[in-house]
Amino acid sequence: MFPKHAPWATCEAVLTEAAHLTGAPRKVMELVARGDLQVRFAAESEAERLLELLGKYQDCKMDLADACLVRMTELDRAAVVFTLDRGDFTVYRKHGSQPVPCVFPAEI
Repeated sequence: MFPKHAPWATCEAVLTEAAHLTGAPRKVMELVARGDLQVRFAAESEAERLLELLGKYQDCKMDLADACLVRMTELDRAAVVFTLDRGDFTVYRKHGSQPVPCVFPAEI
C-alpha cells in the first residue's frame, strides 16, 4: 500500500520516529534509498514556527515530528499527512484554524 503512493515527502524527525516505533530502522532507510521517502524539510530553517506550534500544543504533548508535519502542510497547500495518530492530528490546525489534511490507513 505505501509504495503505491510514493514518493512521500517527510522530515528527519519522522524518519527517526518511524524507525523507533517500528523497530525496523533498516526498512525505513531502504524506503529512503529507493526514493519512496524523500526528506524535503529542514527544521533549522523553520525553528521559529516549530517553537510556536510546540508551545500552542504543549497540552497535547506535541512532539517534534508532529510539529514538522503540521508545518509542512502549512508550506505546501497540497500536502496530506499519512498517519496512524488520529487523536492528535484531528486536534492540530495549520495556520491557526485550518484542519490538517490527513489520510489514516484505515481510510485507504
